[in-house]
Amino acid sequence: MLVVAAHPGDVLWRCSGAIAMHVKLGGTVDVIVCTYGTGGEANELFKAGYTVESAKKQRFDDFSKAMDILGVSFWEIWDMQDYQFEITREKVYKLAELIRRSRPDLILTHHEKDILNPDHGTIFPYVVMSLETATGQGIFIGDTKPAERAPIFCFEPHASEVNGFRPDIFIDITSVIEIKKAAMATFELKASLAESYVRRAEIRGQNAGSFGRKGCRYAEAYEHIYPIAQDGFFVY
Repeated sequence: MLVVAAHPGDVLWRCSGAIAMHVKLGGTVDVIVCTYGTGGEANELFKAGYTVESAKKQRFDDFSKAMDILGVSFWEIWDMQDYQFEITREKVYKLAELIRRSRPDLILTHHEKDILNPDHGTIFPYVVMSLETATGQGIFIGDTKPAERAPIFCFEPHASEVNGFRPDIFIDITSVIEIKKAAMATFELKASLAESYVRRAEIRGQNAGSFGRKGCRYAEAYEHIYPIAQDGFFVY
């Protein structure tokens, strides 16, 4: 599994349950965070008196703890521009090279629209473009070889209804909900937001139960963008 997110918190709130389940089932997970989130996601740190550099350090330390809790195999924060993320050839080749080296079976990333954060909707086409570049036989990036196209699953934006998010996959995270809670708790100043995502997981668990996943108490919702033509840990 490869996760590509705009900001560190996006990984914890939106898909840490799926990450924990994938690891529990024996899979490996690579995580790429494009920015430190100092443009908006770290507002609480600035209100508490942090500088940009000290906020980045705090986010790195907290995120490192969260990745250990989730059992992530490899992760990086790329320190790109937050809240003004632009897709460039250099950035596309950077992610395409990583895709070629990691060769993921599936990718989790942002939905194509999120009116509450300008970076989320930009990361979606960035990931799609990078994946397509990674598959190109005529694209030469170092000593890498072209990768196979991997299915992309979009995790839920903060306000689903106003962003046109239509969940078509629910991942049962009941058995790993305490791991998700512990990972989210590493961002101590985001406790109220973490609580809201636990409540959301409860609601999505009820949704999953309505569609046949009996006994599901907690779930995460995803929308896929390619037709499903394979199976694995994430879907059957």
